[in-house]
Amino acid sequence: MSDTPDPSTTGPGTEARGITRRRALAYGAAGTVGAALTGVLSTDQAAQAATAPSIDLRFDDPTALFPIDGSGRATPGLLVTVTAPDALSGAVAWAVNARSTQTVRTGTVSFTAPAGTAQTTTIALGALDPDYYRVSVTVTDATGAQLLAKTLGLGVLRPTVSGVRPGSAFGLGIRSEGNPAVTKRIAQLMGVKWTRGLASVQPDTVSPAPNTFWGPADVDKARAEVAEWLSYGISPMGGINYNMSWNVQPAANGQPLPTYRNRPKDMVAHADMVYHAIAPLQDLVKDWELWNEPWVHGRYWSTGDSQDYRDMSKLIWNRVKPDFPDVNLIGGGSVSYNRDAVYAKGSTDTGYIDGSVNHAYGYPDATQYAMAKTQVKMDRRWSRSGGRGGQWQTECGTSVVNSFPSLPVEQAIYGVARTLAPTYLLHMLAGAEEDSPIRIFWFSLCYDKPYSGQEFNIYDSSTKTPLPAVVAYTTMTSILEDATLQTELYPDAKSTWGFLFRTEDGKGRAAIYADQIYKGSDESSAAGHHGTLKLRDAHGVRVYDYLGRQLADGSANLVKLPLNPWEVLYFDTDRSAGELREVLTTRASFEYDTPLLVTPLALVKPLDAGSELQVRVENVSPGVVEAILRVAAPPGWTLERTNVPLHELAPGEQRVVSFPITGYQLSPGNEYRVDWTIKLPGRNDVTPSGSQTVRVAYLPFRSMTVGGGADQWSDVIPVTLTSVSATGDTKKYAMRGAWDDDFLYFRAEIQDAVASFNVAFAANPYLFPFQADSIQLGFDTGNKPDDLLAGDRHYEKCLVSLSHLYVATLASATPDHASANAFAQLHRQCAPGTNYQTYYPTNAALPTPLGPMDATATGGREGRILITRDAVAKVTVYEVAIAWSQLPELKATLPGASGGNATMAFAFAVADAGTGGHGMTYSTAQFEAPQSSCYNFAAFWGTGAQFSGGRVDTRWGLGR
Repeated sequence: MSDTPDPSTTGPGTEARGITRRRALAYGAAGTVGAALTGVLSTDQAAQAATAPSIDLRFDDPTALFPIDGSGRATPGLLVTVTAPDALSGAVAWAVNARSTQTVRTGTVSFTAPAGTAQTTTIALGALDPDYYRVSVTVTDATGAQLLAKTLGLGVLRPTVSGVRPGSAFGLGIRSEGNPAVTKRIAQLMGVKWTRGLASVQPDTVSPAPNTFWGPADVDKARAEVAEWLSYGISPMGGINYNMSWNVQPAANGQPLPTYRNRPKDMVAHADMVYHAIAPLQDLVKDWELWNEPWVHGRYWSTGDSQDYRDMSKLIWNRVKPDFPDVNLIGGGSVSYNRDAVYAKGSTDTGYIDGSVNHAYGYPDATQYAMAKTQVKMDRRWSRSGGRGGQWQTECGTSVVNSFPSLPVEQAIYGVARTLAPTYLLHMLAGAEEDSPIRIFWFSLCYDKPYSGQEFNIYDSSTKTPLPAVVAYTTMTSILEDATLQTELYPDAKSTWGFLFRTEDGKGRAAIYADQIYKGSDESSAAGHHGTLKLRDAHGVRVYDYLGRQLADGSANLVKLPLNPWEVLYFDTDRSAGELREVLTTRASFEYDTPLLVTPLALVKPLDAGSELQVRVENVSPGVVEAILRVAAPPGWTLERTNVPLHELAPGEQRVVSFPITGYQLSPGNEYRVDWTIKLPGRNDVTPSGSQTVRVAYLPFRSMTVGGGADQWSDVIPVTLTSVSATGDTKKYAMRGAWDDDFLYFRAEIQDAVASFNVAFAANPYLFPFQADSIQLGFDTGNKPDDLLAGDRHYEKCLVSLSHLYVATLASATPDHASANAFAQLHRQCAPGTNYQTYYPTNAALPTPLGPMDATATGGREGRILITRDAVAKVTVYEVAIAWSQLPELKATLPGASGGNATMAFAFAVADAGTGGHGMTYSTAQFEAPQSSCYNFAAFWGTGAQFSGGRVDTRWGLGR
């Protein structure tokens, strides 16, 4: 909202995004340092500053955005204004650099400034093509002494579609702090069609006192604000900006709270306020967001519960809908929250909204598409109006300091720009496939003022000039507005996303990008898919890159285009959408440096004379691939063969290739490095290669006693993970497993410097166990009755879910978190019948109950649990037994009394919470390259994104 103190808070499905001092210094360092020095100058320094010349740099358009003219170019001018107490002469050296590194034009001009008079020198920068530019300026005096060195951003834009477009997906979080006229002009030039919130509609304005509501003057001001937005071609989404100041529920201790910190005290009065906010504007504004991020016991709903939110939504619905049935009430706060609270299965008064909100911060992993897809499905099924209001991603984005902290700022700003269009396209695809409107608001834009969340600003407010994301946004809207998304072109290819659009008159548009590959980070584009796209029959197809640079003008029949991760290629043609589809599929050749995903698999039984090394090969490219796989055996091993031809691998096809082991040497750490290379016939330019550590992941048939000591596990092969913190601190985690006819057993030894755990569940059921020190045990048994996406054509690409998830953690019996009073709890977080929900006390009980299970160290019908802590050795030992009654699908696959082996899809994760903790470590990420999935419930296994563990699909063996 426009005056939300912290719009990027924490909650289910999000990460902490507060602005630390370190982040502030990393972003806009010059402005931060300048502010820090204010008021601490010495007398001599102050006198010197008073006599120093003032130099102002700006462009001849204050937005620093220049749409191209009929020639296809723009001619911006740089204005250098010098004001000095004494006469001053010197020179201005300038350089225009495309994308920071490609010098386009340079020059030097002289200036003379009379004493005490502002003198402006205008520098013509020449004709520039659409692109993003950095303009470097150095001002020196007549002696050559430097007076100023500064870099400004400059955008040369393709023209965008003018006028209001109610069906558009293209929103933007436009802040109210900056110069309003310039900010609106910037948004107009960018092709923005939606803004979030109205500055003149505030709860204290609408209802300043009980039973008192705003008058004609305030209403006229609000209507004028709406009219002004519409005059720029931008439709406002109305927003209820929390409470009236007189109607905030106090904190648990009775302390008064700010308007945004808790639920309304009097829900009926709140519903009346909402009604009176909507009533005089309902003819102009049809969509209203009810509350920003109403996390249960979170920052903006600190003592309220999920039923309070449902009660509020129903009261508003019943107050507004009888008089204004065509107004859409938009509720919720994230996909997980909407499932957990708004649509909680079996609970009272669910679904009193017309559409829902999600906040999809983070990289454009395919899980964003999965989230949006789930959001549509839930709204369609469970909203009282069938989700007619559509889906609203009212906050999403990446930032320099949060998303690309390891990159130099001058590179990171392009990282943000690369992620923008893929985020929009993934969301738009979900809406198109489900025939539901979806609006996406990148966060955020402010022309010239600081604000909470400013690290996400796509303008440099210190120079009042754009960052590359502004040009990336404009390029997207200039080509895709007024075109309808038809289909995704490459549903089987995990390397590539292709979006086909059709204009009203049948012409084709398209957007294609290569995906990123997660290799411990999503920061560096070097880790993504790179290659070349060759198009035949490309005449009449114009192509632009993600910053608007033209790559093909439509004159050539054969076109060769670069493919780089998250860098969208746009296609614009007067040919039909059907013809463009043929050009981009049957007449396209993709030549990736990494067309195959090669995964040496875990060994599912102990090494013996009959063992085989198995390697899974998947074609992730959109075309058929021929290849030869070569494997290098681990040290001390010999293989019967090392080369295997791979003929005609179809897009999305997976093959498991076996390499019989003829000799081996056991590793004490159960870690075996496998190197591999791929030979691509006819491709001498690249030889894909890699390495993977494989492990024996095997559970023997053996009865264990929880608490019976470590000796009973001594000959069970451990699976070890290595966790390395940002500071380089290393910890080891070892997991062992076994099974018998009654239980599935696990023992984990976790190095952990400081124990961090919650109070007992009974004392505070709102504390999620996965946010304390814990281990998580995830299974995919194939039984998923709650899965809303099963059968979707993108299911294997990125929509696979899991079946069961359990969390083992310590809890304290006393409020002081004393370790001496801690005891173990085993929680069920997901299983068939839990609806992928998270436990909330005021929700209805589910068919399969959530929360603590019936499990103790010595008994319990659902399992056994014991957690012990060696404070001297700094090791925590988890002992868990899960009764087969909790995993009936897996039990049905186990080998019988005659012996044999079975496999299961299983993974574990370690949560190291607290100060100095390592956070989450996932076995999936160390077994293989993580793959995107659809775990869009609360953040116990992340979202299913590659950077938060990916899907649970690693195989483990069980044998007698």
